Amino acid sequence: MQENPKPIVEIINVNKFYGDNHIVRDLNLTIYEKEFLSILGPSGCGKTTLLRMIAGFEYQTDGEILIEGEPAVNKEPYQRNINTVFQNYALFPHLSVYDNIAYGLKMKKVPKNEIRQKVAQAISTVRLEGFEKRYPSQLSGGQKQRVAIARAIINNPKVLLLDEPLGALDMKLRKQMQIELKSLQRKLGITFVFVTHDQEEALTMSDRIAVMNKGVLEQCDIPKKIYDEPATKFIADFIGESNLFEAVVQNEDNGVSELYSEAGELLGKSGEFEREELLYVSLRPEKTLFSDAPIGGFSLYGVVKESIFLGNIVKSIVILTNGQAVKINTPTGTPAPETGKNTYIYWDVKDCVMIPAVSNKIFKYLEDIKYEEELKIGGEEQNV
Repeated sequence: MQENPKPIVEIINVNKFYGDNHIVRDLNLTIYEKEFLSILGPSGCGKTTLLRMIAGFEYQTDGEILIEGEPAVNKEPYQRNINTVFQNYALFPHLSVYDNIAYGLKMKKVPKNEIRQKVAQAISTVRLEGFEKRYPSQLSGGQKQRVAIARAIINNPKVLLLDEPLGALDMKLRKQMQIELKSLQRKLGITFVFVTHDQEEALTMSDRIAVMNKGVLEQCDIPKKIYDEPATKFIADFIGESNLFEAVVQNEDNGVSELYSEAGELLGKSGEFEREELLYVSLRPEKTLFSDAPIGGFSLYGVVKESIFLGNIVKSIVILTNGQAVKINTPTGTPAPETGKNTYIYWDVKDCVMIPAVSNKIFKYLEDIKYEEELKIGGEEQNV
């Protein structure tokens, strides 16, 4: 992404309700000019609803959406300089590839010579030369997707919204289209906002990823930070694979936290955590280490249940004494834990991520409310 990027869409304290269902919750997000932003999350997290509010197909219950600095609330979809590509392509079956792409320009009564020029340019951009006279029923899934994109970019919108556009494609074609879409976005210089539930897809294509869960934007950052430094337990668990340990802070010394978990003692980074505070330690399987002997500060111990050959790595599953399964990924050709053998688990402290336990914070918050209420009641009783 460019330095000092210009905001093109600003979402400010936006909420969306459907009846009693709170679909999008107090969401704040800035989308920048010429970036490829993916909105990632499981089904039902509110990502498509957010996209539809940006497009103007839905209106927020409260909050504000700005497009190029101007409130969008009174602007119809066609007034927003934003186009949308849908998962089902939404092509007209009775129109040729040429006419599908030209449809919007014809509705605007653009001169025929200009239409021909723009359609030819759009067809060239998505590499569909020679397909102009074909109909949607004569195209493959990837070709239909290209037609939908060509139709969306022909008016040179500032923002292109893509709602799970690769979801109907097979795996091989999907991966090919991921590369093509990213290349196309760079070539066009248009802001792409891409909705997906596929974490690998988001990591592959994005300048930034906005991760949503139950209507809440949990983290928005570059893919490497999302993967290496997840802000919440949900993100650590949802993005890639993680080993998660629920632990309590026992002591801190020289930048290292001594922790206790149900599985045993372990070490983590020091941080803004209080003694006895509950937290999660997140560790990627490729950063998880094993040993035949105990390692200082760690007492995690278990049996190697199985080792699975996956080509470039061997994935080992270790069952700890408390029943927790720990995953270890070792590169093929390097020593891996042996099935059926006992082993000790440990890691380099710099490789783990310390995540506050939301449940613990909520518990403290509720305790504070209860305490304040008791003080208030006590004060009223004294006044009486």
